[in-house]
Amino acid sequence: MARLTTCSQHFCFCVSYRFSAAAEGADDDSEEAEDGSFDEAVVLFNTRDYYKCHDFLESLWNNAEEPTRTLIHGILQCAVGFHHLFNQNHKGAMMELGEGLCKLRKMNFKSGPFYQFEQEISAALDFIYQTQIELAACTEDLCVTMDQSERSYQLLGGYAAGQLLYTLQSDPNETMYIVFSPQRSYDSPPKVKLPNLNATAEHLVACQYK
Repeated sequence: MARLTTCSQHFCFCVSYRFSAAAEGADDDSEEAEDGSFDEAVVLFNTRDYYKCHDFLESLWNNAEEPTRTLIHGILQCAVGFHHLFNQNHKGAMMELGEGLCKLRKMNFKSGPFYQFEQEISAALDFIYQTQIELAACTEDLCVTMDQSERSYQLLGGYAAGQLLYTLQSDPNETMYIVFSPQRSYDSPPKVKLPNLNATAEHLVACQYK
């Protein structure tokens, strides 16, 4: 069972959903990832290649020192979370985004690109949680009161598991949004901005001297 700790009104789970290259059917890009830079990982995140972004960040994380190590780990878990979300693993998405958000908040950013990223991750996680609550409440054979307790959080994601609930949509300015689109009609489907990371290797280095 996952152990839950609170983190500024959001949740951290002591569970790690790791990728399996064989299970995902991905090529072995380990050598490329080992030579990858943080800037390359940012490009991969922002172009939604979350699987490959994870590989690049994992290599950087393995060689990093604190506090940069915690920051990289948090971003890595967010990449894993979005990979899960768009592969219909809603519970895995919430758990990884929750852990990633907790690590970002440990850095105590007050401004700058990492602070903006933290705020966008927080909004996306809250959006996923709230839409999962709506989905659970509309389930005909079971009605559960979701109160953000450990039990309610673990229940979420079991509803419509494996179904396509979240899609991407861009506006005229090419800003990408996560759209909640279950099998029911909305006049205006709920949506939230898809987080972008607008940081560089220089920002990462600066964190080492906070």
